[in-house]
Amino acid sequence: MSRSKLRVLQVLECGGPGGTGNQVQAICRGLDRSRFEVHLAYAVRPGAEHAAWAKEAGADFVHHVPELTREIRPKKDLAALSHLRRVMKVVKPEVVHAHSSKGGYLGRLAAKAERVPRVFYSPRGYGFLQLDRGKGSRLLYEFLERSVAGIGETVAVGESEARLARERVKAKAVRVVRDAYLGEVPPAPARDDDGPAVVCAIGRMSFPRHPEAFVRLAQRLTDSRNNVRCVWIGGGELEPIVREMARDMNLLAGKLEITGWLPREEALKRLRAADVCVHFSRWEGLPNAVLDAMACSLPVAVSDIPGNRDLVRPETGVLASTEVELLEKVLELIDAPERRRALGAAARETVVREYSQERMLRELSELYSR
Repeated sequence: MSRSKLRVLQVLECGGPGGTGNQVQAICRGLDRSRFEVHLAYAVRPGAEHAAWAKEAGADFVHHVPELTREIRPKKDLAALSHLRRVMKVVKPEVVHAHSSKGGYLGRLAAKAERVPRVFYSPRGYGFLQLDRGKGSRLLYEFLERSVAGIGETVAVGESEARLARERVKAKAVRVVRDAYLGEVPPAPARDDDGPAVVCAIGRMSFPRHPEAFVRLAQRLTDSRNNVRCVWIGGGELEPIVREMARDMNLLAGKLEITGWLPREEALKRLRAADVCVHFSRWEGLPNAVLDAMACSLPVAVSDIPGNRDLVRPETGVLASTEVELLEKVLELIDAPERRRALGAAARETVVREYSQERMLRELSELYSR
């Protein structure tokens, strides 16, 4: 191992396809190899193939830590902490950057025990915000976050996450390095306002993404307007339940399409053909699906929660606190094609200006080298 480069260890417990895993891969691939030697200590979410994901991440050295799990499991967590310490004893990193709640907690404890000089933590959606956990579990996650808030520096992916770090977690050292858009920003499409308006959602059908709210929106939209079609671009663990729900509501006969998983290029092609993108999620870090929609010149209608608020401004889309408000604001967009085009153009320009990979990698490189 080269000793002339700064040794950086990324720690992640929920690797695999998805927003957090994709962003960490981009960091590992993109750091300048003339300056950094990049290590990755990781586990992947159930169902993901760990070796293929780690190879695609492109780190110089990978360290599989299978004991790292998303949920709190005391025996496994102690084993993961011990494993991470062994990795750090071998690597001797000058920088540890830990991602997500569990990886962040155990990664920071291990880094402190091994006296790593520079430690950073990116929550990417705090565990205590995740409503698929019980109240007791969320309180425990908040306690654990506070207990290690003094170790290193919190690197939030957006301003609302930074506010949570300062005000709720009581972290003293907090800065923002926004995630990047990981694709190529396409040219602005020419849209035909004469056909039906297409309202879409894109991403994994999972509890955080709230797909049942989109089904209810599709029913209300198609009841209110004759010239509307809805489509969910993607699949996931809730797809069978959502399909049954849509079938019971008689939506699958031309009103709502569920594509299932598509190759990325095909998914983006479907996205570019839409007129409005909806992302009424239950919680977020910084939603990659919204970045995809904005890059494709779509106005976005999103839930008014941390993460979404960082991306969506009045000039790029709309925020909604309830499903009734979401319906009202999407109907307004459907009825105003010129406003849709203006919001979409501003959304695309925001991605180009503020969410490039070059900007993210430059800011992280400066942080690691400080």
